[in-house]
Amino acid sequence: MNLHSLRSAPSAPVRLLLYAWAAGLLLGSLEGALAIVVADARSGALAPVCVVGVAMVLGTLGGRPLVRHLGRRRTGLIVAVLASAGAGLAAGLDGIPALIGAGLVGLAAGGVLVVAPLVCHELSLKGHKRLMPQAMALGPAGAGIVVLASWWSPARTPTAWVMVVGVALAYLVCALRLPESPVWLVRQDRDVEAFEVLRRLHGILEASVAIDWTRLDAEMMEEQQALTPADLRVPQVRAAVLTGAVLIVAQEAPLGAAALVLAPLIVAELGLGAGAIATGAAIWVGLGLLALALVTRTDQLRFLRVVLGAVVAVMGATFLVTGLTLGGVGGAWTVVVSLTILVASQSVLVLPACQGAIDPRIPPWLVEAQRRASATGGALARAGVLISALLVVIHFGTSVLYWVAFTLSLVSVVVVLLRLPRELKV
Repeated sequence: MNLHSLRSAPSAPVRLLLYAWAAGLLLGSLEGALAIVVADARSGALAPVCVVGVAMVLGTLGGRPLVRHLGRRRTGLIVAVLASAGAGLAAGLDGIPALIGAGLVGLAAGGVLVVAPLVCHELSLKGHKRLMPQAMALGPAGAGIVVLASWWSPARTPTAWVMVVGVALAYLVCALRLPESPVWLVRQDRDVEAFEVLRRLHGILEASVAIDWTRLDAEMMEEQQALTPADLRVPQVRAAVLTGAVLIVAQEAPLGAAALVLAPLIVAELGLGAGAIATGAAIWVGLGLLALALVTRTDQLRFLRVVLGAVVAVMGATFLVTGLTLGGVGGAWTVVVSLTILVASQSVLVLPACQGAIDPRIPPWLVEAQRRASATGGALARAGVLISALLVVIHFGTSVLYWVAFTLSLVSVVVVLLRLPRELKV
């Protein structure tokens, strides 16, 4: 065994890795379905987008008590069933039942944002290669697959929801193949079962060491406290919370998610045809695979990647406005390229790098509060961005949205550059 193998992080079991990838694809497939819904219905898509956005926020709030009382595995199964049932309802029915189905998928997506990080962390060995950045990296790939499979269908929106059903069922199979979290089992005074879980996943030698870390994690979960104004008076806590807020701004303000959801509609309105939409969706798949390759090779310099992503987003938004002023076919293709750059800046650089970026800066007794705030705050910001962007398109047109994207990307890069340079060493 050489020095490199001693230093390298342990790899996760294949079934845990597949679970993480399925979670990312499920979240991405929902965005792809929304992109098809928006392209098909335009103003009529406001209701399902609002329902999904609000439901995701509620899912992050409701997911916490579920994972605490029912366990990680059963919660994962519940959200998988909700996602598949809701997407099936949205695919097969219209009107209010379809909205209910979209809401169920949104609830499930919020639940995934809560349960997947816990499963990936608690079933892995200490020092493993982080799995949630890999999960979030695959979001654009999930969206691209849904758009590619649905665009040429005579019933595009039902086909898109059927694709979500398929991904949700894949996530369900992956969740079924995983045992309960050993941390949760120790908290239920089931230490022997916890050791057996670790032994089956990693082997007896690794389990003998990991069980001590598991007990430590379980004890720390018992000591969790809510974040209070008194905590914010501690400089280190205040700095970590502020950095977490800046990371949410970096993820959502440049409208990367909105660019993905609105791209098919914008490309269709530009008159570029199905070929341009297919090209964009195929590039999303490629971006997801590229992001996955990057995060599996390095977990360092995360804050530098966020800064770089914010700068790239400004470039994309600048080209977006340039395409507006050019007009014609050249301007239309400039807009398409710009939307792709916006998606790339967020999916390849910013979003994977933000996963767990401030965890080491949070005191152990506030980790639960930080995770809750990150999941709910991120879902709330994502819902606000998607709903606001769609409202701008409906009432003011895409040209106004381009200027909004340019302005917000400038604000984002300024905020990021003011806050994150001191963090670049991480």
